[in-house]
Amino acid sequence: MKKWILISLLFLFSIPIILLAFRKDNIITRQQAIEFCSSPQSKYYTWKNSEVHYIEQGAGDTTILMIHGFGGSHKNFTSVAKILEKDYRVISVDLPAFGLSEVPTLEIADEDMFAYYQAFIRNSISTLNIEYYHVMGNSLGGWVAWDLATENDSSLLSLTLLSSAGFGMEKVRATATGWMTSPFGKFIFKKGVPFRMSEANAERCLSDPSKIVEEKVKANYYMINKEGAFPWMLRMAGSPALPDTASIAQIECPSLIIWGDEDAIVPVEHADKFAALLKNHQKIIYEYCGHTPQIEYPERVVEDWQKFVLKVSQ
Repeated sequence: MKKWILISLLFLFSIPIILLAFRKDNIITRQQAIEFCSSPQSKYYTWKNSEVHYIEQGAGDTTILMIHGFGGSHKNFTSVAKILEKDYRVISVDLPAFGLSEVPTLEIADEDMFAYYQAFIRNSISTLNIEYYHVMGNSLGGWVAWDLATENDSSLLSLTLLSSAGFGMEKVRATATGWMTSPFGKFIFKKGVPFRMSEANAERCLSDPSKIVEEKVKANYYMINKEGAFPWMLRMAGSPALPDTASIAQIECPSLIIWGDEDAIVPVEHADKFAALLKNHQKIIYEYCGHTPQIEYPERVVEDWQKFVLKVSQ
């Protein structure tokens, strides 16, 4: 009897191992990702031997530069960009390795990964002939945006932070990635990210799961499984680089802080931390909103942003 119990237990334990060994390979080539997810507004340029993807739409003397968060892409700003393109030149970049941009081939130390993105965004401004501009950043993109604003370039007209990263990054990283950075996680994701996990990530970023658009989840699934992308993300998640949040106090341009009160990744209390350092700011907290206000409430974000810009330009 004991023998059969032991055999049954071994069989039960072996099932997950077999399933892991023969799990679906989700990884696709970058060209496949481009075929699945590019748009008529897609453009490309090369920086440090890597091809960068961005969306350019609208026209005008003033540009709005939009920077997505960790694991995101230009598609995180699709709805907001569509509204604002009527009056502005709108550029949504895919940070290197994310979206449809190529995974960098340079040898970059883990502690230098954010410095790489600092250099990237500054190069983008000159390469894309951005003169007078507003910058919007969500999560990791917020960190990139406010770091850029610390230079107080007179061409930068305003800074908008949407649930921005910056404070308490050790805890934020752990919340965002959890066990995925463990050796077991790295083994699990050798064959990419399952579609259900892309769905779960979308659910975690929104307060109201009914607002999830399956087409966008599929696009994220394809882009995050672009060859080399997820291993790069895991390296970023484990990077010891921390932001110099004290430098936020140097920012002179008008700044708009927008946060969701149900943000499950970067706590809403962090909005107060930014507000305490930014000299010229307005803070707005959205009720029943998660980590990506521009996805969950695009019309409201645009309306609040337009009111803010009109106010500070008077």
